[in-house]
Amino acid sequence: MAWLENLAFAAAAAVAAGAAVAWLLRKRQRKALEHLSARVAALRDNPAPHRVGVLGPALGPAFEQVEALASAYRRALAELVVARESLESLRAFLARADADKGSPLSFLRRSPDHERSSRRMVARLAPNLHWVAATPALQQFLGANINALVARSFLDLVHPDDAAGLSRTFREALRDGEAHNVVFRLRGRPGAERHLQMDVLTRYADDGNPLHLRCHFLDITDKVRTEEKLRRRSEELLEANQRLEKANADLERLKESYRDLYHNAPVWYFGLDPLGRVAACNDTLLQQLGYRREDLVGRPYTTLLTPDSRKRFEQDPAAFQRAGEMEARWVKKDGTAIDVWISTTPLRDEAGRFVRSRSAARDVTERNRLAAALRSKADELEKANAALRRTNRELDDFTYVVSHDLKEPLRTLQAFSTFLAEDCGPQLGPEGREHIAHLVQASRRLGDLIDDLLTLSRAGQVLHAPRDFNPEDVIRVVLGDLHDLVQRKGAAVRVDAPLPRLSGDPQRFAELIANLVANGLKYNTSERPEVVIGVGSGEGTDGEAPPSPLATLCVRDNGIGIAAEHHERIFGVGCRLHLREEYEGTGAGLAICKKVVEAHGGRIWVESEPGRGSTFYFTLPAAREAGADSPPVPVPVPVPEVSAQT
Repeated sequence: MAWLENLAFAAAAAVAAGAAVAWLLRKRQRKALEHLSARVAALRDNPAPHRVGVLGPALGPAFEQVEALASAYRRALAELVVARESLESLRAFLARADADKGSPLSFLRRSPDHERSSRRMVARLAPNLHWVAATPALQQFLGANINALVARSFLDLVHPDDAAGLSRTFREALRDGEAHNVVFRLRGRPGAERHLQMDVLTRYADDGNPLHLRCHFLDITDKVRTEEKLRRRSEELLEANQRLEKANADLERLKESYRDLYHNAPVWYFGLDPLGRVAACNDTLLQQLGYRREDLVGRPYTTLLTPDSRKRFEQDPAAFQRAGEMEARWVKKDGTAIDVWISTTPLRDEAGRFVRSRSAARDVTERNRLAAALRSKADELEKANAALRRTNRELDDFTYVVSHDLKEPLRTLQAFSTFLAEDCGPQLGPEGREHIAHLVQASRRLGDLIDDLLTLSRAGQVLHAPRDFNPEDVIRVVLGDLHDLVQRKGAAVRVDAPLPRLSGDPQRFAELIANLVANGLKYNTSERPEVVIGVGSGEGTDGEAPPSPLATLCVRDNGIGIAAEHHERIFGVGCRLHLREEYEGTGAGLAICKKVVEAHGGRIWVESEPGRGSTFYFTLPAAREAGADSPPVPVPVPVPEVSAQT
């Protein structure tokens, strides 16, 4: 086997040397041929006698030399083609020999070079690029035999996009004698084209005209597709790298934003390690406490604490290893003690071990001071309310006792005045009976005043727990109590439209309606007094509509009316706009109405003009049977009109 390898290497060296010599000779011959061709072309273009004379006898030898050089060039090209084919065969042989080292010589002899040649894709093309011949391997690759290819142009099989460039390459090969590493595509379905690499050598006749083109093809489709995949993969990697760079840039901006947010937030951020040392803190904490970073980072957390807070922390050093909130007292750099609220979240590793804490803190010194002051004020207010409730109870007891004690002698006075008028009236004469009449009337007025004062003192209190009720049921009872007054006045009292259900004390509501209806009948000089109770739509004197949880009702009459300047003062205690001889009463009725309405959280006002009657509006809580957000639901209950025939 050693001699076989030596023989192969010697043959390869000989072929290589021959190819190199042929290449050098061809190069020198081509330069000489180009020079002589230029001279001959100049003579052909300008065959002037004086130029021919100048050349003289050298003209003939020059042409002979040109012809000799052309023949030598063609022979060199042919030898180069043969040398290349031999070199390729030798390379294939050496590759098989190298792969089959150790095989018997008979195996090598069974693999002649013609088998390798039969697998080569080689074609001969005429100068007009028509097919002349093709190896079986090429015919099999193209899927057509030579009979179908002859007399057809080679460019018919080439991809239209590559046909123009390949035609130019063939023209250059016809001119220069060769073309190498030409890559083009054959026709095929989109995405299924075959890629070929071609080397072209031109063979010339003895007269220098090209005989044919010898084309050697190599299928590089897999290589091209692999390179295309690699290119796409490279582009994808480049795009991924660009996205990664963008993501890194975004992450860097996010980190910078987080860092800025962390250090400049209006909250103090800090963290403790497992040993209770300050692991990190933001700039806001340092600026507001007056410390430098090296004063705190790496130092025990107790550095910040007052003695009392330090003792509590030492009793429970794991407080920062639990999530929650706490308060402590810190010491600023200047020695000022402050109250600090702290919210902590512990960080743990995969094994559940504590790594560090993340805490947010805030100075709550002022809040605690205000809270303490508020508690102090609340205590004072509670004491004042207790004293006020005690005073109110005493005042109620006093009012009740006074009214009871005053009524007892008043009843005695009224009784004995009546006895005196009945028993001794004839002896007293007209003047004495008149004095007794004044005495009885004064006693009656004093009794009414005492009753009104007692009612007024209790009007601001809700006697029973608020409950939903139908106002029309209460109005029916009130009108029954006022039946005698309605009959005496020959009046008509009616309810206009269904009224919404209310929430409150029905007894106090009855006092409110009784006073308003009685006033509408009392201060009324119409031939047929009329009072209407209905749903109000007025907005009051301040132009504000009642809030949604309140219902607005009204009592309208056709009485004497009230001047605008008295609309506010009529709700005062003891306010009278007329003489007692004109209209009886104590002047406490509207004051009682105002206290009843305000005790329920509403308000009352009047719209009136002299001679055009009055309309009293008031707001009371609406019932919420259908839910807190539902509007008042009117429950129509028919109320008969109460009137008297005149």
